[in-house]
Formats: sequence, C-alpha cells, structure tokens
Amino acid sequence: MRTESGFESKWKRRSLWALLFFALVHGLVSFPNHHQFRTYALDLGLYTHALWQYAHGTLADCSLFLEVEQPLLADHFDLYLPLLSPLVYVTGSWTLLIVQWLAVLFGAWGVRRLALAMGATEAAAFTGMLVMLLFFGVLGAMAFDYHSNVLVAMLLPWFMLMLRIGRSLMAVIMFVLMLMGKESVGLWLGPVAFILATDPALPSNRRWLSAALGVLGIAWSITVIGWLMPALSAGSSYAHFDYGILGASVSDVPSALITRPLDLVAALFTDASGAKDGTSIKLEFWLMLLAAGGWSLIPQWRYGLMALPLVAQKMWHDEPGKWSVIAHYGVELAPLVGIGVALAHRRLSTDVGKAVSWVAVILSLSSSIRFMDRTVAYHDRSRIRIYQAQHYVKGYDVPAVKHALAAIPLGASVSAQSPAVPHLVLRDRVYQYPIVRDADYLVFLPQEGAYPLSAESLHDSIQALRKDPSWELFIETDGSVLFRRADGLDAVNGR
Repeated sequence: MRTESGFESKWKRRSLWALLFFALVHGLVSFPNHHQFRTYALDLGLYTHALWQYAHGTLADCSLFLEVEQPLLADHFDLYLPLLSPLVYVTGSWTLLIVQWLAVLFGAWGVRRLALAMGATEAAAFTGMLVMLLFFGVLGAMAFDYHSNVLVAMLLPWFMLMLRIGRSLMAVIMFVLMLMGKESVGLWLGPVAFILATDPALPSNRRWLSAALGVLGIAWSITVIGWLMPALSAGSSYAHFDYGILGASVSDVPSALITRPLDLVAALFTDASGAKDGTSIKLEFWLMLLAAGGWSLIPQWRYGLMALPLVAQKMWHDEPGKWSVIAHYGVELAPLVGIGVALAHRRLSTDVGKAVSWVAVILSLSSSIRFMDRTVAYHDRSRIRIYQAQHYVKGYDVPAVKHALAAIPLGASVSAQSPAVPHLVLRDRVYQYPIVRDADYLVFLPQEGAYPLSAESLHDSIQALRKDPSWELFIETDGSVLFRRADGLDAVNGR
C-alpha cells in the first residue's frame, strides 16, 4: 500500500488551502450576485424553475420565456436538471449556484490528480490547479449565473484520470455524465476521446475504449440535435444552430468544412459580419487565453487539439458575445489549460520549472485582473469586482424588495422582470415579463435591466398598469413595484 511522504503531504496541504481560498473567492463572486438581483430569468431562473417542475413530477417546459408550448429539453437537452431536482427542496433558489461552485472546486482537484497521475511533480500539479482556478473563463462563469457547461467542463479531468489509471467503468460513467449536460457536448467530447485514443501512454484496450466513447459522443449529439430535439420542438427544428458561416442548417456543416476551410480559419481570428468591435473581441480572447496559460497547449499538442472544437464553436457563432471572454463562453478551456501548464512544468528542470510556474501564475492572474478591470464586450463591472463595495450593495433597498416578493402567495402565478424571476421560481407557474398569461401578480424592479424590453417600454408598461382597472398596486418599495389582478386574491385563495 502506497503511503504519502512528508513532501507529498506538504504539497497536499498547500493544495487544500489553495482550494479553500478559491472556494471563498468564487463564492464571493457568485453568491452576492444572486442576493443583489444580478441573476436572471435566463438562465438561472429558467433552470431553477425546471428543478421545481421535475421535483414535483412535471416535465419542465419553456413557458417561462416562450409563448409557444414545448418541453425544456427542446431548447437545451440538459439531463442534469432532473438528477439535481431533489436538491431544490433543501437549497431552494440557490441550488444550481451551489452545485456550480462545488463543481469548480471538484474540477480543480481533478486537474491536480490528473497531473500527478501523468507524472507531474507536486509543485507542477499545484501550479496547474492554481492556473485553472484563476482562469478568466471560470471567473466569468461564476459571475454569470449558472450553466451546465461548467459542470461538464469540471468532469473532464476526472474522465481523463479514470482512463489513465485504468478505472474503465468510472471513465465510461464520467463520459456519459458529461454527455448528459448539453446536446452539443458530444461534438467536443468525441474529438477529445479520439485524441486520447492516440496517447501511447495508454494500454491498447483503453485506447480502444476511448475511441469507442468518441464514436458514442458524436453519435449522441448528432442524434439529439438532428432528431430528438426537433421532434420535441414546437417548430420541429433545432433552435440553436446560429452558425451562418456554416450554412442554413446542421446538414450544411460537412459541405462548409470541405469547401470553405480558409474562410473558416480566418473566422477564428477576424470578424466578417460587421459587428461592432468584432475583430477586437476575437483578438482579445486569443490574447487573454495565451496569457492565462493557453501557451501551454502549443507544446502539449494533444491538449491543443482538444481545445480546437471549443474555439471553433465560439468563433464561428453568429453572436459576437459568444466570441468574447465573458460569461461561461470559455469555461471548458479551463481544465485543459491547467493540465497543459502542469505538463509543461513537468518537462523542465527544477529551477526552470519553478520560474515557469511563477510566470504562469502571474500571467494567469494578470489576465483575470484584466478581465475584472476592462474587456471589450463586458461593461457591468459590479458583477465581478469582489474587492469593491458595488459588488455587495445596490442603489435601492434590497431587503425591502425581498420582503415584498415574500408577500406573494406561493400558490399564485407570477410574471416578473428578469432579475426578479430567480427569486420567484419555487412555484408552479412563473413567467418572464412581458409574458403574462394567467399571472396573478406582476413584479417589476425598475432600477434593474429591462431585458427583453427597452427601458422606455418597461417604464411605459408600469405607468399603463397604474391606470389599468384590471390591476391594482399591491406593494411598492424603494426598488420594486408589484401589481395584483383586481380579482387576484380571490383567485389565489380559490385554487
């Protein structure tokens, strides 16, 4: 039985202390945002309401944000939500934020374990873990609200570890769990598994297993995107093929890859759509990726190839926000960068390795500071600057707003402005305003963002409701305005 030396124990303690420190940092990024109404109907409100629906034996649907009726699985094929749904009884609207926070810590420890299994020193593994935890994509995801991409990404090092140490059944379980996160995951994980199948460090039986999983991943995504989701969709189509450069539909992709390779390569770095600051957004991403540890993926060519499908999905998307460093649009790269840095350190002499480790951590920290300070596509600094008071306070009375929301009966249906939705989802029916349907109550936070309306339209709506005899003012506080149907109280009590 292998025992730890004093040297190994020292580095393990350091790693645990670092994990505890970053648990605090990432917690300070994520949780105050929810408390201060900086989480939204899309995505935290939608997915937490799905937890509530699944936990109560109902198939989650898209009624919260779409006028059409269809299962939520037609929008994103996320099977984590049914699995996680029982937790909503314990942690309520905080459930997915807590799960995401724990997932990041789990993924970071997986990077350390994988690096050690691949022959890296304790110091190199520690550095790789630090670089992953500092990665701007992780900070951006924690500042966003919730997305299943984060959970998928944090399982990747554990899948690779299980494959490396010969725990084949656990590797298969990890791979399947990743596929369950989102419909498009297999288009990334398939190539990842194929690349791992070329690793001579793996025995032939595990290389064949990895290749088989690669086939499974691609087949899964093609089946779900090409057949299952359109079958569930009200429009009989896949809603998220937003890749004009690849064609009008998923079926056009092979032709585009074969006939327009130079255009596609150019589109990784430059914008041909005419979006504001489009090329600058792409170049900023590349520069920050390199500084944050992406440089290590160049000599570690297998890991560089694993990153390519992710980068292509980002840069070929029609929406400029997807090209940027913001939100969760780069989080999947974090474990690859952490592993890459650890392995780059492994190849160097002790003294050079120490220097490289310091440089890698400093550069990664610098890219995160740049992310918190200023980026081309991200302007709401209060979401990410945990060292400033604006992150923890609002310009209105937050406790009074929460007290007003708590006054809405749990049996009532509600239509609410996006930032209020995540705080109102533990009920059967909740909608993002301006969808009203059968709502008994309307909730507005006038000082918050008006999406999907303009600020002017939202203001006009509130003023019109003040004069509408079918609605009555229920509660008005510093920061919130709540209306109730004139007959809403009787309707609620009569249910």
